[in-house]
Amino acid sequence: MRPGFAQIDWGDYSQTFPDKALDKPSTVGLILAVRRGNDSFWNQQDDNHAFDNIHRDAAFRHLRPQSIIFRPTFDTAQAHFFLHGVNAKNAVRYQYQVIDYTTGRMIVAWQSVVQFTDSALTRQSALPQMAYLGGYTAPLGHTLVVDVRRTDNQRIIGTAMVGWVPIKPSVSRVYTSKNVAAFLRKLQYPWAKDTTQALPDQASGKLVLSATDNNLILLLNATIYAKKQVQYELVRDDKGSNTWRDNEYDNSFIWLTDFLPGSYRLRIRYTAQPQHVTEFRFRVAPAWYQSGAFKVAVALVATVGLGAVVLVVLLVRQKRKGREEVAKRTKLQLELKAIYAQLNPHFVFNALSSIQGLINRNDVKGANQYLTDFARLMRQSLTNANREMIPLNEEIQLLTTYLRLEQLRFGFQVQIVLDATINSYDTDMPALLLQPLVENAVKHGVAQKAEMGLVAVHFSQVEDALIARISDNGNGLPEDSPVSGFGLKLTRDRIKLLNDLNPAQVIELTVSTGQPTGTNVTVRFNHWFA
Repeated sequence: MRPGFAQIDWGDYSQTFPDKALDKPSTVGLILAVRRGNDSFWNQQDDNHAFDNIHRDAAFRHLRPQSIIFRPTFDTAQAHFFLHGVNAKNAVRYQYQVIDYTTGRMIVAWQSVVQFTDSALTRQSALPQMAYLGGYTAPLGHTLVVDVRRTDNQRIIGTAMVGWVPIKPSVSRVYTSKNVAAFLRKLQYPWAKDTTQALPDQASGKLVLSATDNNLILLLNATIYAKKQVQYELVRDDKGSNTWRDNEYDNSFIWLTDFLPGSYRLRIRYTAQPQHVTEFRFRVAPAWYQSGAFKVAVALVATVGLGAVVLVVLLVRQKRKGREEVAKRTKLQLELKAIYAQLNPHFVFNALSSIQGLINRNDVKGANQYLTDFARLMRQSLTNANREMIPLNEEIQLLTTYLRLEQLRFGFQVQIVLDATINSYDTDMPALLLQPLVENAVKHGVAQKAEMGLVAVHFSQVEDALIARISDNGNGLPEDSPVSGFGLKLTRDRIKLLNDLNPAQVIELTVSTGQPTGTNVTVRFNHWFA
């Protein structure tokens, strides 16, 4: 059989492997790759009985090494297995098998390795060529086992397991207008403990909302990153529904507003397992002007009270419209703060990865300098945590500190230019808006060019607009390659919310790429100096 090559988008998967398995290119160790979207449900999965059974299965454990890697997964996507340290030159020394542990069925009997990672995956993963053992899926509740053995002594040297775990949405907390302030604090500071008391009637089927309570927020016991991961439908008085729809927020809650009186069934499901539906029931009490007694009274005094009734209805509608506008603006500001809160851990993760890279190269001096600048950058970030707008000069200082950090690791050149016509102390801009764009220029542009790389940031004024242009001399991106990334996605979402909050000063983000001219990112702040 001729060797074949395997390819997945490495960045779309999270990997599990034994400790120190990747320390040396020659170290042989299994790598299990599962789609990243599965990470959302780890904190709500029940104990997996398959793994408990394995610990009690002496015969199974006796034939295998002590260190067995295990990973749960939650959708029907394939789990992929790679064998680090094994390539086309030494593959003849190893064999693998695949077993459905739940049923005992042999999926792949012992066979030789004939597939390997191609050059594209090797570049993505930054790992040497590896053996590819295939991608597999199984029904929910099943667990697959992949074993690897040496051909000379038939001894199993590595075992990896993946279990398809059933899940359904779980509501951990319910908020209404009575305690919406506690929810806002929880969203702004998700790591803080919620000390508020749960509503006494928050259990499904017992919650009753007054006619003036226009907010119902259900907090899910999952870490949701995208709207499409959660779907719901709302049924009123069992008279049909508004059909299944994606959630409105890239977060772990469902926020419902503006109810008519009646009994409601809110049905929730995850798109990963749409067959598992959670149902939450609640009731909305009628307003006083919707009661039967009031309608009879209005009919008796219709001639005299018609004008008064019209006035009351107009006032109620006006107040409701005002509440809707306030609620809309509050939700926009809330989503903006939630996105900003996600940027901080995103940046800290990348910064710590850079420090790890310096330590791994035994660059103690560079690591110490990096930590000093990193501390300064964190202090600047904490100072700006509760400020929506900061002066331009502070944003430039933050970018300068960040680029100096990355220079210690990659050695590229930096240019930051501010036109003389701009007063950076009197010009404000959204805090930390440009840092993810500069980070993209470093990580995806000049990281591999060392001293030949150049990242340039130029601030200029065109009529009444502020222009921020970020460019690099990297290899650029092909025309058919999507411009993506977690930081860039958060920046786009944040700009959209800023434009919704302030339509008079629209912010525009454009990205131009090409071979081999690098990448140019332009942020235009319209009417900024008006």
